[in-house]
Amino acid sequence: MNQHDLITRIRSGGQAAFASLLSEYEPLVRAEVARHATGLSSEDAEDLHQVALLALYRAAMGFDLAQKEVEFGLYAKICISNALASQLRALRRRTAELPLPDDFSIDAGEDPASRVMEEEAAALLYGRIRSVLSPYECRVWNLYTMGYRSGEIARMLGKEPHSVENAVYRIRRKLRQTLAGEH
Repeated sequence: MNQHDLITRIRSGGQAAFASLLSEYEPLVRAEVARHATGLSSEDAEDLHQVALLALYRAAMGFDLAQKEVEFGLYAKICISNALASQLRALRRRTAELPLPDDFSIDAGEDPASRVMEEEAAALLYGRIRSVLSPYECRVWNLYTMGYRSGEIARMLGKEPHSVENAVYRIRRKLRQTLAGEH
């Protein structure tokens, strides 16, 4: 079943459809939670996991199926990351009166201006990448950057592994040429 049909079934209340989507995106959910949960207790990390699952569900409910510019995987990753960042901000507000450990440091991503600039730079980069890749290569690239291997991507897209490996080779070549032209 393709993602469009899966999302449509989720919207009509299909629990099995969400379970299927979750099995496909669980590596992304785990990776985003791990990235945000550094230094947190196991209880707080579990709370983040629940927030990430809810964000994935909301992403499925809110994704515009009519548009073709952004793949669902990228949209879901952004939704999950934003939800986790909001949850961490709320957690920090609740624990603001607690003393910080000696090795605690705030990274540059905490500065709102820096974060906006980073997000704008990332959006420009993603736009530039999408402009040089074919639609098939964009789908492969999105899945590849989410951590899927060539064989998994091939199964997900209904293609031969050799086709995906060739697409990855072309993507790397195009990105090297495009990004080398920026300097």
